[in-house]
Amino acid sequence: LKLIQIPDKKELRKWLNTENTFSYIAEDNEQVIAVLKGIRGKDSGTRHAAYLSEATHPDYRNTDTDLALTSFALEDMKQDGVSLARVNVFSDNLVSLKTLLSLGFTISGTVFRHHYSEKIQQYVDDFILHKLL
Repeated sequence: LKLIQIPDKKELRKWLNTENTFSYIAEDNEQVIAVLKGIRGKDSGTRHAAYLSEATHPDYRNTDTDLALTSFALEDMKQDGVSLARVNVFSDNLVSLKTLLSLGFTISGTVFRHHYSEKIQQYVDDFILHKLL
């Protein structure tokens, strides 16, 4: 899952209200703890697929939040005609990989040494994952 920095609620609203998107929020005590966005293809030949990205508050990583939010979003998108979900995940993001694999995603490609990880001080691959809905 792609984690991004959203500076304020105004930017969050803009991020959520984009054409051809599905947007979902998880809250805890009225605090936004995770946001998931699915961007759907615009023409008739690509409307079946959605590219997912998610941002989760650091205090809620390694919890069931991502699993619950992603499961809910996938089912909702399926009801709206999306039949394929795709996501890119850095190979050192083991928590996200574990979550996605447990939801039935499969690794279908790799972009070799795509990103430099400051945390581990080396280049990591970018895995491409898909799930048929």
